[in-house]
Amino acid sequence: MIDNYLRSVIYGGVDGIITIFNIISGVTGAKLDTKIIIILGVSSLFSDAVSMGMSDYLSIKANKKMDKDKDMNENTSSLITFISFIVFGLIPLLTFIFLLKMNQKNIFIKSLLATMISLFILGSYQSKFTNEDSIKLGLTTAGHGLVASLVSYNIGKLFNSYLQ
Repeated sequence: MIDNYLRSVIYGGVDGIITIFNIISGVTGAKLDTKIIIILGVSSLFSDAVSMGMSDYLSIKANKKMDKDKDMNENTSSLITFISFIVFGLIPLLTFIFLLKMNQKNIFIKSLLATMISLFILGSYQSKFTNEDSIKLGLTTAGHGLVASLVSYNIGKLFNSYLQ
């Protein structure tokens, strides 16, 4: 079954990690209070998971009408995407909260590292089913997350300086 729904696991997982870490990046770049990260992180974790699940449902349904993905169940696929988004999206959020509670220094850098490692692992795992090089796919997946987080961080930083 996981073979049929790997797309949903990867789709929800990668987006969950990147979306939640982008919140951390943007708020950190803007130098806003860390409780904003927790509020936005938790609210986005669930609302974006619902959105991702619905999007997956609609895309499978549309593909079925075009004679694609006939063996996929859109309800199962959307549920897997929803759960995957939450499970993987918790990684950067819980890492950040854990480091914050421990009064760690360089929380953002340590959270970034945990995020890149989790993206690398997810990309490498995907390679087992796609027959691609696991290191290359892991690095590509982590690289996409890094680029997205740098964009979010720098936009937060830009708006913080602009709105001062």
